[in-house]
Amino acid sequence: MFARKDDGSELNAEFSVVSDGERLSLVMESAGGRSAGPQPRNNQYNEALTLLLRRLRDRQAVVVSGVVASSQATRLPEEERSIVPVPIHLAEERDIGQVRRQITRASGRVGLKNGAAKEGNNQKRIELRLEVPGCGPGDAAQLEADLAAPSASEALVGDLLRSLKGETIRTVTGKENRIIDVEDGSVLVGTDRSPGGQAVPLVDIQYGLDVLTARGKIQVSVEELGHRSAFVGAVLATLPHVTTTTSPATVTLHSSAAEPDATDVHYGELDVRAQVKVRTEQRKLRRLLANGRTTAPCALCGDEFPVDFLVAAHVKKRAACTDDERRNLRDIAMLACSFGCDILYEAGWVTVDGTGCIRTVELGKLPAGSLKLRMQHLAGRRCGAHREASEPYFAWHRTTTFLGKLAD
Repeated sequence: MFARKDDGSELNAEFSVVSDGERLSLVMESAGGRSAGPQPRNNQYNEALTLLLRRLRDRQAVVVSGVVASSQATRLPEEERSIVPVPIHLAEERDIGQVRRQITRASGRVGLKNGAAKEGNNQKRIELRLEVPGCGPGDAAQLEADLAAPSASEALVGDLLRSLKGETIRTVTGKENRIIDVEDGSVLVGTDRSPGGQAVPLVDIQYGLDVLTARGKIQVSVEELGHRSAFVGAVLATLPHVTTTTSPATVTLHSSAAEPDATDVHYGELDVRAQVKVRTEQRKLRRLLANGRTTAPCALCGDEFPVDFLVAAHVKKRAACTDDERRNLRDIAMLACSFGCDILYEAGWVTVDGTGCIRTVELGKLPAGSLKLRMQHLAGRRCGAHREASEPYFAWHRTTTFLGKLAD
């Protein structure tokens, strides 16, 4: 599998997610040497590993351990080829680039004789053993596909910054930052000291958004947000329902009774500022759920449709979700067709039971016609989005939306 960046371009670095029956592992194939194609084999190894670690961080993953897994290294005892001496809780790591360097430098030392002056090849075949919330040993193929797909959240950060392109925004302390361009995972920012612009990674802004959403408040400092903290704070200050203070420099997020989804960092806040609202949310989330396909089946009726005719339907209503649930994009949403299944589920006419089968309201009370035929077609079908990790969200729908409809 080859990962695609958030702009859709593919990185030349092969990876896979495998399972030993108990744990999932990320395997990066080695770089270097010749290949049949125009590029050296896996020559974007470092960039791809950084991207994959960042996407694993978005999933709150832990790198439990890691080893060099080349054919030569596997002859060594495992302790001699270890590259992750202690677990890495990725959610706690702001600088994922540093985490990647830590791993690759350790791999470069594996196999060297004691006292060797230079580091060896640091783009070897490696295996990183993972713990990923919501993913079990049987989810290797799904996690692999999810990691390869462009990130919905960072794509929305890019949309937000592109909406500000050409504008001058002010830091919390009042200094001007001009957004020159947004490309290749970074934003080019001009200041008085650097009028030509300096690149700021989009991941830095995403990190600030995640912390602000989780805590409701963030201090604009190098310790909290890195060396471009002032610019990150300036971007956060453009969001709705945000206020700033200068001593100390702080950004605070306030909820809004009129907008129950105001603290939804993945959608609500970014949608409003970028003025793309539901269309942007649907496009990004549909692409994530469809795994790059141009057509996909409806999770309810099972019929195949072009992606434009599918809706990224929330299994549990967004307004009722916690922040952690909203970030669990894989399990909180499903693809439902716009030819009836989406509205039937949203309105509570159908639900999914604990075994994954679709239940409907009492069909005997429905008049004959297209609606009754549609409901009869759905009754008893298996829902393609039901699995152990998504069951709690379907349970919420059964005990609120669906049972409420039966009471009506």
